[in-house]
Amino acid sequence: MPTTKLLPIKQLKLDLSNFRTVRQKSETDAIHAMISINPEWFWALTESLLEDGYHPTENIIVLKGGKTKQDMIVKEGNRRIGALKLIFGYIGRSQFALPSHIEEKISAINKDWKTANQNVPCAIYGPSEARFVDKIVTLTHGKGEKAGRDKWNAVAKARHSRDKLGASEPALDLLEKYLKEGKNVTPQQSERWGGVYPLTVLEEAIKRLAPRFGVATSRELSEKYPDEITLRVSLENILRDIGLEVLDFETIRNKTEEFGLVKYGIPVVTKATSVSSTNQTSGAVNSSTGKAGKAGVKGPGSVAGNKQTIAVSLDDPRAVIRALKKFTPRGHNREKLVTLLNEARNLKLEKHPHAFCFLLRSMFEISAKAYCLDHIGSGGPAHTKANGDDRALVDILRDVTNHLTKNKTDKQMTKALHGAMTEIGKQDGILSVTSMNQLVHNPKFSIKETHIGALFGNIFPLLEEMNR
Repeated sequence: MPTTKLLPIKQLKLDLSNFRTVRQKSETDAIHAMISINPEWFWALTESLLEDGYHPTENIIVLKGGKTKQDMIVKEGNRRIGALKLIFGYIGRSQFALPSHIEEKISAINKDWKTANQNVPCAIYGPSEARFVDKIVTLTHGKGEKAGRDKWNAVAKARHSRDKLGASEPALDLLEKYLKEGKNVTPQQSERWGGVYPLTVLEEAIKRLAPRFGVATSRELSEKYPDEITLRVSLENILRDIGLEVLDFETIRNKTEEFGLVKYGIPVVTKATSVSSTNQTSGAVNSSTGKAGKAGVKGPGSVAGNKQTIAVSLDDPRAVIRALKKFTPRGHNREKLVTLLNEARNLKLEKHPHAFCFLLRSMFEISAKAYCLDHIGSGGPAHTKANGDDRALVDILRDVTNHLTKNKTDKQMTKALHGAMTEIGKQDGILSVTSMNQLVHNPKFSIKETHIGALFGNIFPLLEEMNR
């Protein structure tokens, strides 16, 4: 039976093996992962704690043990304790992009609030009761939404099923390998997809596709990835697009289109093709005839590895979207940037030029602030004034450019970024900060997709450099 008593928040340790995420290295990483999975929920919870305090009727479930017998590991209530650790400053807030209203409320909390909330009620179980604690957690998250708990998603359920019940979860195993070994996944995507990912879509895809990769089953595909399968690049592109929700159940189950297999470099199986023809290095397969061709020979619908992309002009909207699809932001505090990037990739510039510009400006602002936070201890620029107010974006971007070019002593970087600051700094430039503001406030100021296509190439290098 548990012992129930108040424990200091500082004494509690977050569960680094929380089923919602892949195993984390530290409490800071664990909070980053929880925020990445569902930022709205996390910050709403934080705001609720700041406004109403901790409800004493909600016990934190704690398991004693770990590296030392005295460790108090949180098994239920990790997000509540994570939020409280941020509020009290037990984990540095500078490592997180806190919403401004949350920062303001944290600054405004008084001594009485801190006294009332520095200890929380805990149900403490001993090391020998670990199985019973797991059962409690499982039952808690098996309840409906009215029980007041955020239900486990497919990833969390599969991880619990595999790690605690010994079930076979090949899709989860493949996903976790991909997040570690994948060559087309960003750190932000790895952080988020380790906890929130359309896993059931992946299960369906690999069940249908296993033979195309030279294996018989989903389990074998998971075990042989990444080094012992054919078409690794194709598989990783499918994994990425499922995460981006480009591939869904409807698309995967469409037998007529074979969900764009040729696009991923996977030959369509016909009477004239077999699993052995899936080797990327052995030759191409003509999607219109199903016949294998010689390596390096191009033809209609060929999926040969050396097929070249048709070039487009700089003012062609396709050039913009192509650049964004290759863009992979890296670093902390860029979760929202990735979300905006995914939205921008799906826009048609000829139909949504204004929406695209709004997203683009937001991407620049978030990137500039994240870059400042990245280099806060190495002479980097500040994104706020001495009084805490935000600086003008154009001023931040100038300082970021100076930092990137080492005050123009790095000639190569200076040359690469010259076009960006020339365009952004123009008072009347189409993609200037001023023009972005005019799009919001001026009822007669408009923009065309050809304007975007012509100038995007100048400013895009700065966006890339801020997120390397």
